[in-house]
Parts: sequence; structure tokens; C-alpha cells
Amino acid sequence: MKAGVFYGKGDLRIEERPMPHAGAGQMVVKIDYCGVCGTDVEAYNYEIVKPVIVLGHENVGTVYEVGEGVTGFQVGDKVLCGPPSYCAEHCSSCRSGRPNICDTGFARTAGIGGPDGGYAEYMLIQDVAHTMVIHIPDGVDLKDAVLFDVICVSLHGLRRSNFKLGDTVAVSGTGPIGLAAIQLAKAAGARTVVAIGTNSKKFPLLKEYGADYCINAKECEDLAAEVRKAVGNPDGADVTLECAGNQPSLLNCIHHIAKNGSQVILVGILGEPLDKLVLAPVIPREIDLISSFVYTPEEIEIYLSMLATGKIKFPKMVTDEVSLDEVVEKALDRKDRTGQLKILLNPSL
Repeated sequence: MKAGVFYGKGDLRIEERPMPHAGAGQMVVKIDYCGVCGTDVEAYNYEIVKPVIVLGHENVGTVYEVGEGVTGFQVGDKVLCGPPSYCAEHCSSCRSGRPNICDTGFARTAGIGGPDGGYAEYMLIQDVAHTMVIHIPDGVDLKDAVLFDVICVSLHGLRRSNFKLGDTVAVSGTGPIGLAAIQLAKAAGARTVVAIGTNSKKFPLLKEYGADYCINAKECEDLAAEVRKAVGNPDGADVTLECAGNQPSLLNCIHHIAKNGSQVILVGILGEPLDKLVLAPVIPREIDLISSFVYTPEEIEIYLSMLATGKIKFPKMVTDEVSLDEVVEKALDRKDRTGQLKILLNPSL
């Protein structure tokens, strides 16, 4: 079979590898789609993932082989192959229902820290019992199902907040995670959703996803005033979701968007030092900065259920579909990302 093997910074090779076979407690899945995550791009450009490994942790596919002792699955089932679930060690995080922050989660994640991932025609799930392997409901398009990583990151962030029906929500960042946050907040009953980005060309799509107001932070002279006008409140937004993962966005959320006593949910991951964050004016306002990391199996189930019943949909989210032979040029090492949202790898192409 063909596989995309990561050997280090700027070095991903398409190789022929032996077909995997399922041992006890294992499963082989034929990959239909694998989402190209920002983590994959960072790994390729900065080697944040330890080589040698087959990348790919956003996978959907068809069960090809079921190993001894695995129950609940049969050949031909359509499944979502997510990150690790509850660990065998029963760490304190898993015992409290939070496997997303499991002590060994990163090291057990296929395509990142542990087994080989889905940049391949077939993928071996080494430990089915402790992996998020979830049936995809009938009628759910696999191109929607494979968006679980993007959508559920936003879903988890919203569920980490103290959001209530009728609240106003501000979303800073208009990439795939921001788009998901907009629609989920609207579906959850937000009275007003305000999207804050830096590209006015995206505004029609943001409104299609449910944004009531769109603000270009780079072109706005008084962001705070614009946000307060949009939410109809002189104090600001009830819940603020930071989805861009950069310092200017975070500073806008804290200083210009969130109202006193409210929350800023850190959905985006900031890898840069916060050299411009001064807490002196923040602390008297009692703004809660809440970190949010990936998602739980329950949230994947929620996402798939909402898809199946038509409560949410994500038109135009997938902008590119590439083959294994194209994944470096058109995804990982792509220079011009204008108009790009989500890239899917299709190993069958």
C-alpha cells in the first residue's frame, strides 16, 4: 500500500509499505478521507512531530479487517477514527471523564505521537478499546464526518464556556474552527453572533454560517464600539471565543470584545510568547481566560447526531481534495493559501 511517511522537517515521502493486519484487539480501516490538519503542516515545516511516522489523525474510512476480541464492528462499517479515548491506566483525567487531557493522550495519538496515521491507503488501529472509533450514522456524508476534528474543537470550546440560551457570542478568527464556532453558537441558541476577522471577502460565507454581524479588525477604527453596537450591549459580548490562535486576536478578545466578568475561551492554540499581554487592566475586570483542548468521544457523538438530523451543515468548508502524491505540494508545502479552508487527503485518487 502507499503511505505518506514523515522523516523530518520538509521531508515527507510517499512509500510502498506492507498491508497491515489486525491482531487481537486491533482493526484495519481502509482510509476514505484524512483531513490535513494545521498540526500536520507545522510538523512538516517545523518538525513538531517525532519522525519516523505516517501522518494523519483526522480519519474516516471503511472497516477492512477486525481482530480477535473486538466487538461492535464488522467489515464494511463506516467509522470515524479519532484520537485516543480513555486510557488503560485510568489516569485521573480519564476517571473524571476528560480523556482529552489524558496524561498519555499525545503519545497515543495516531499520526502524531504514537502509531502510524491515515496518510495511507489502510490504517491499523492498534488499540480499538482505547481509541475513539465511532460509527458514522447512515446518511452522513463522509466529507462532513471527517471534519470532526475542526468542528468538535469548537464544540468543546463552547461547552467549556458558561454559555446560556439567548447569550451574545463573539468569535474572533474566521478559519475552519471559527466558522464551526459561529454555526454551533447559532444552533445552540445564541441571540447574536458577531464574527471578527481580517478578511472582508469571507463575510458572505460567515453570514451563511450564521454570523449576524461581521467586523474586519484591521479596518475598524474602534473595535470595542463596533462590537458593543453589534451585540446591542454597552458592555460587550457575553461569551468570547478566540479561534485564530494569535496574539492580536487574543488581545482584541480581552480588551475590546469581552464584557466585564465574562469569559474568553482559548480555542485557538497560541505558540508564540505573549509579550504584549499586560494583566493589570484585565484583572480588575475579572475576565476568565478558559483554555480548551480538543474534544471528548461524547462530543463526537453529538456532532455526528447533529449532522444526521440536519441541525448543522458545513457548506464550502472543504476547499481542496488531494491525492497522496499531491499532499506535499498542494497541502503541506503550499505557499498560497488564499481561499483555502479545509484540505482533505483522498488516498484513492
